[in-house]
Amino acid sequence: SKRRLDNIESVLLSRRIGADSLVKCVAIVGGTHGNERHGVHMVRHYLKDPSKVTRDSFKTMCLIGNPASVDNKGTGAGTRYVDQDLNRCFPATSIYSDKATALLNVEERRAREVDLLLGPKDSRSPVADFIFDLHNTTSNTGILLCFHPDDSFALRLAAFLHSKDPSIVMCLWPSGDRGLLPTVGRGGMTVEIGPLAHSTVNAKSLLQTMELIERALDFIDEHNTAISKGTAPPPLPDRSTLPLFKGIASLDYPRCGEEPTGFIHPNLQGISELQPGSIIKAGDPVFLMIDGSTQNFEGKGGPGLENVDWTKDLYPMFVNEAAYYEQGCACALAQKCSW
Repeated sequence: SKRRLDNIESVLLSRRIGADSLVKCVAIVGGTHGNERHGVHMVRHYLKDPSKVTRDSFKTMCLIGNPASVDNKGTGAGTRYVDQDLNRCFPATSIYSDKATALLNVEERRAREVDLLLGPKDSRSPVADFIFDLHNTTSNTGILLCFHPDDSFALRLAAFLHSKDPSIVMCLWPSGDRGLLPTVGRGGMTVEIGPLAHSTVNAKSLLQTMELIERALDFIDEHNTAISKGTAPPPLPDRSTLPLFKGIASLDYPRCGEEPTGFIHPNLQGISELQPGSIIKAGDPVFLMIDGSTQNFEGKGGPGLENVDWTKDLYPMFVNEAAYYEQGCACALAQKCSW
């Protein structure tokens, strides 16, 4: 295990897809969270009829991320997880720990299986060159593409998709080795689509997500074709025009002990996240208290806001995300950034 953990970050950086690197295998993963159903139905459809995701220049794999949570029954179809969030189980320290297989919980065991199928994460030549991990959120994210800050191929792909649909926004993961499923490949991104209630499907949004993924596959195919013909890939758009963000902080619900005493204010609920004008300022209402009073955003000097650059606008994201209640997150806060 120690050998596999040595220099893991340098391994991950060295294997990134370059402008002149062929992409040989792409993975489409749905059901990393079992109650986020768009990806589940997309993967099942593509497994039955792979014609829409088949390209001549690379292999496409389709995978249900967490079958146990997909098949589980909660308040509806699927549960987010069985024992713990699978999408936090992929740091190298967890995948390659000395913990005996018999002692692993459902998601720890599945993470090791996924690492064998799409990785391994500690290899300079993992099976999957690029991974699309399909998610839904109860928050009004629209189409949000999240990826690692050193994954320039993901940025190029996201920029292409944004050129086709200017409503698409992007957010960078924190740097370093993350516990997210796409990190077992050479590159990848989390595709967040919202708002959508857990365990449900919005047919129009589902078809739009399929179109997005199929368009992304076309981009990768064109990337490979350009390399094979010895021509330059399309230039990256002006990076200053891209709606690129990074998470800065988060706000918890007001509490008395463990019990929330206030909830997202109607003025903030349903905000079009990371879109022009969708900002939060000191004095803006954030929580409507259970006694009917309002709690406003403190702004500079508030708890947990030490990393905020107060010369830049602050954007709420993942507002009132249902899955984050247990994590003490009423909403995250993001700011625009450059590559």
